Amino acid sequence: MRDISRRMATTAAMLAGTAVLLIQGAQAQEKINVTVLSGYTDRTAWIRHLKDFWMPEVNKRLAETGNYELNYLEAFGTVVQPRGEFDAIGNGIGNIGLVVTAFHTDKVPLSSVSYVTPFVTVDLALTSEVNDALTFSIPEMKQGWEKFNLEFLGHMGAIKSYNVLSKEPIESLEDFEGIKVSGAGLNLRWLEGLGSTGVPTALPKFYQEVNSGVSDALVGWADVVGAFKLCEVAPHFLSADMGSVSNFALVANKSWFDGLPSEVQDAIRDVTPQYRDLLAEVTTEGDAKGRQACVDQGGTIHEISAEMRQDWADSLPNIAKEWAAAADANGLPGTDVLAAYMEMMREADQPIARQWDRE
Repeated sequence: MRDISRRMATTAAMLAGTAVLLIQGAQAQEKINVTVLSGYTDRTAWIRHLKDFWMPEVNKRLAETGNYELNYLEAFGTVVQPRGEFDAIGNGIGNIGLVVTAFHTDKVPLSSVSYVTPFVTVDLALTSEVNDALTFSIPEMKQGWEKFNLEFLGHMGAIKSYNVLSKEPIESLEDFEGIKVSGAGLNLRWLEGLGSTGVPTALPKFYQEVNSGVSDALVGWADVVGAFKLCEVAPHFLSADMGSVSNFALVANKSWFDGLPSEVQDAIRDVTPQYRDLLAEVTTEGDAKGRQACVDQGGTIHEISAEMRQDWADSLPNIAKEWAAAADANGLPGTDVLAAYMEMMREADQPIARQWDRE
């Protein structure tokens, strides 16, 4: 009888241990559903690397403890159009995604400092890193996102430098006179005083607008030339070195993000700068490939002279100080953000054509 009792006790202990392991296994398999949203498809580098690097890398980080796993629902180019991400994520239609900062200057103006400082740098990695440093050190910048129920996670860019693609060659500043130029909005101010007319739009419409005659040219960047076949309709690529911009912010619905386990929050925050740096790296590599794609599409690359670049910069009104003054008037530290941005660029010894904050 004692042997039977011992065997029963041993069996019970084994069953109890198995139950504990099953419970632990169930906990290790806890999945958190995440809708990742963008108006752009994975034809673009920023979504492709969000999908292929950031999403699995967060789960790789979580797998180190085995407590959580993110179950992704991809909503790329389906749920919203470009420009619609800001409201969709803030309202909870998506949990996390990329927002184009240039489309929302009325809501988060301080995130647009690189858009009002052209002809300063073509170092995309530096631009994105500086924008992150400013946002995480100047409270008003991060609070600007939180006001719209968005958790700011990081700036990143997919534009090494803006350039101009046109139907006809642009060989001097006078060639801008009278033409219509498509652009994202803020970057159209980089043409002020040249006599052209800006057409605010978004990347997916560039080809159609130039092809149909709505525009004669576009402010674009080399990395997207191949995917969107831009040199088929605008074969003259003016390599203008207008400047890189931190044009995206990765954000999450704040109410949703605040409810995540701290381990998941940390994994998301830790991986985001890696995604930022990777995107800068592949965009820089893609710049050369995009120029070759333009040639393959029948286009011609025209290099801007140093004199023309300087004349172009000098011709602009001080859009940076105007932007800073407008932010100051609304109770935001625009002048401080501008000064900090420019100082960090000077410390990095960038090819600055205008000292925007010192004029």
